Amino acid sequence: MSTEPRTAHVNVLVTKSLEIDEPAWCVDPHDSAQFLPDITHNGPETTARVATQHGTATFLAAWITQAPHAQLAPEPLPVVAIEVDGDTLSLDPDDVPAFTGLIRAHLDVIEQLAAECARIRGGGQ
Repeated sequence: MSTEPRTAHVNVLVTKSLEIDEPAWCVDPHDSAQFLPDITHNGPETTARVATQHGTATFLAAWITQAPHAQLAPEPLPVVAIEVDGDTLSLDPDDVPAFTGLIRAHLDVIEQLAAECARIRGGGQ
């Protein structure tokens, strides 16, 4: 048995502060990122809020987001993120008009439902 000192190679995780470029529109504190691909820039969130006698609802949260180092991102460009029913959609700027057009068409249907409800309340069948 040898009494010579031995060495071993061990992979260790080293944590150090990293300075990153920050877009002017980003309001994210970045305190949850542990790895470079985790870094996400998020702009201010806007939401639709409706308050009625039956309660308040907040919906269609939207913001600009960018994950410049994400491994699955096809390109590091910002996109518009929209939360719908708990899921987040990422839309290129060119995709937003089709999305908002669909919402506008759905709002027309909701207004038709309101008209029908008013007719029913008024005694109509």
